[in-house]
Amino acid sequence: MAEPRPRQRKFAPRSRQGCLICRTRRKRCDALRPECQNCTRLNLKCEWQAPRQLIAESSTSVAAQLTRTPSVTALTARPPIDSWDTLRSDENAGGENLLQYYVEAYVPSVSVATTPSSFYMHLYIPMAYESEGMLDAILALSSAQLARRIADPERAHHLRDLSSKHQAKCHTYIQDRISPSGEALRDCYQVIGMTLLLVGLEALKGTKSANWLSQLHCVRTMLNTIHLSKTCTDHGTVDSLRRHFTYHNAMASLMARVTKKDAPLPMDREIIPTFQPGIPLTIDPLMGISYQLCTLISRIQYVTAPQPAFPLLAQAAFDLIEREITEWKYESPLASTNIDLPVALDLISLAEAYRLAALIQLYRSSDKHKPLVPSCASRTMEFISRIPPGSTAESSLLYPIFLAGAELDDEAAIARCFKRLNEIQARNRYENVGMVQEVLQEVWRPALNGGNKRDWEDVLKEWGWSLITC
Repeated sequence: MAEPRPRQRKFAPRSRQGCLICRTRRKRCDALRPECQNCTRLNLKCEWQAPRQLIAESSTSVAAQLTRTPSVTALTARPPIDSWDTLRSDENAGGENLLQYYVEAYVPSVSVATTPSSFYMHLYIPMAYESEGMLDAILALSSAQLARRIADPERAHHLRDLSSKHQAKCHTYIQDRISPSGEALRDCYQVIGMTLLLVGLEALKGTKSANWLSQLHCVRTMLNTIHLSKTCTDHGTVDSLRRHFTYHNAMASLMARVTKKDAPLPMDREIIPTFQPGIPLTIDPLMGISYQLCTLISRIQYVTAPQPAFPLLAQAAFDLIEREITEWKYESPLASTNIDLPVALDLISLAEAYRLAALIQLYRSSDKHKPLVPSCASRTMEFISRIPPGSTAESSLLYPIFLAGAELDDEAAIARCFKRLNEIQARNRYENVGMVQEVLQEVWRPALNGGNKRDWEDVLKEWGWSLITC
């Protein structure tokens, strides 16, 4: 008997005469102007495409159009931050301005590249139109970041309060849909996506507790349930959620030796990413071309236990993951027609910086390999320096710059590292960047006074912090 074909999501045909919102959502539009019924019902700003103007074009403009190619950098253009100061952010605005901010400012600020496959856009925006919980998660993120960008203290305070209200609604929504064991009772995909966005909110707010690790543990449980049940009918959605989780899970592995948390799942039950050689290159908004590498980083926590019960097996696992990280190969983004050359080169530098940072994380746990760490740190900083300030790839530099920066001894190199962290924070306004700066300052302080630098793990244990390097 033939296996049933996976159910595919059905969309209404796009209306060429409909408003831009309905066309984006792939919903039928009644084309009523100035406000269609769909936008009126959802309290959204109904927008329409401007009428086309037929004009005679010069030979120069025609030639320019023929040679023009689609680019990622063109998609990332956004208005100056000051222009968002005039947006209404009160609840009476229906959230449409904060949703606009999410699309035009928040997503570009945290993405290494803007591509059609970005789960921030192609997955979470449609979910927000159908789920109040996902909309609350997006509004909580948008208002929290906007509060850190505007100059008016009173308005910033209001936006923080608004973010907290939306975050509380998210928690209520999730609690109503998961069991005490962490399994989703309904709306599984929305719960997973919301939880991952809330982990990003914890990083933005500079949370020092380990709550985000518990959130990831819950997501891992739900994704593994989907994987083991083999009942998934929407593989595209699950793959996007798995990608988002993989990035945060890789960053969580850095805290495995620092924070007491729930025991991780055995490696044989860890989520296996769906990857097949020959599939088209997918530029991830957070990992760029480093998706497979981040799955390897997630596994480092399993081979770096201080006192393994089976030393020989632990050493064999260590050697295996070292070889896999060293030999990891990625598909070059230079072949992509949707990526400009500067963006592609930055993504390659980011991937190599991640590879070396992963080796630093691995080698720190082995006395035999610790002498290799300074060289890896120096090479990591070299690749980081190839990514210019303001590049979209800069948004995911925190993991490699933290691991490499913690190994620096030279005062000039330390100053350059601290300067780069300031530039990253100016881009995304995430308060976890400031936390990284505080930890590194404590690590460097003895070395700058003629002593030996401290170990960042000891600093975090002493302070009781759980650092989010997302």
